[in-house]
Amino acid sequence: MAGKADWVGDLGAEWARRAEIMEKMLDPFGAEATRALGPLTGKTVLDLGCGGGTSTFRLARRVGTRGTVLGVDVSPDLIALAAARRAEKGGSQARVGFSLQDAGTADFGGEGVFDALFSQFGAMFFDDQVAAYANLRRALKPGAPVAIACWRAPKENSWAMLALNAARDLLPPAKPMPRYAPGPFAWSAPEETFAPALRRAGYRDVRWRAMDRKLSLGDGVKGADAVQRATRFSMKIGPLASRLKGADKETRKKVKAAVRITMERAAKDGRVMVDGACWLVTARA
Repeated sequence: MAGKADWVGDLGAEWARRAEIMEKMLDPFGAEATRALGPLTGKTVLDLGCGGGTSTFRLARRVGTRGTVLGVDVSPDLIALAAARRAEKGGSQARVGFSLQDAGTADFGGEGVFDALFSQFGAMFFDDQVAAYANLRRALKPGAPVAIACWRAPKENSWAMLALNAARDLLPPAKPMPRYAPGPFAWSAPEETFAPALRRAGYRDVRWRAMDRKLSLGDGVKGADAVQRATRFSMKIGPLASRLKGADKETRKKVKAAVRITMERAAKDGRVMVDGACWLVTARA
């Protein structure tokens, strides 16, 4: 499972290198979560775990010229990418900012700074969820809307598990981790994870509903065909990529062959279609 240290280091750098690929995959979920915030014209919005900034720019279009959006992330590589994109856009993004910091402990300049809180898969990585979200709530105006997209259980997300299951017998047993440890699937069980944490942190009207999408695995990855693209993607991003850290060349070769066979079986009409299963979490500060 990935935690803050991973995002500060290699994982953040890897995502920055493949940002456009990941954004194409994740943005449909984030767009629906953005709509859940309601009208945002003229508002000040905090984008938690902003990554390369596409979610921040989408929010900026919603707040308009009188609004402001601040994207925060712990990854230096992703914040650098977001800032570079902002510079490319020029004056049209004058009211968009990016900040390299841990939002769970950050001082945002006082209480009641933001009108809304948004997160597209960046909410599940705090070691102390209650303390982090209490800090974020202080930065929100009373009653401010919250909308968060987060993954459901791994077994519901074949984009993450298809390759890992194909390679499982070729890899050493996974290191035991605490249940719901910080990571991409840390919020998979609402009543055991984010619901009590948000309520204890002072949020009200905590609700959630399922979001499901069919995803084309590896779209945007360089490769001769869909199978090759999906295989390369799975070797670089997701649970299998984490398990392959430190693996020798021969192991990687065997894993790649096994994953390719699985992707060949899953391919249809020139694409490898997989399941993406999320929660759309909403609340009020």
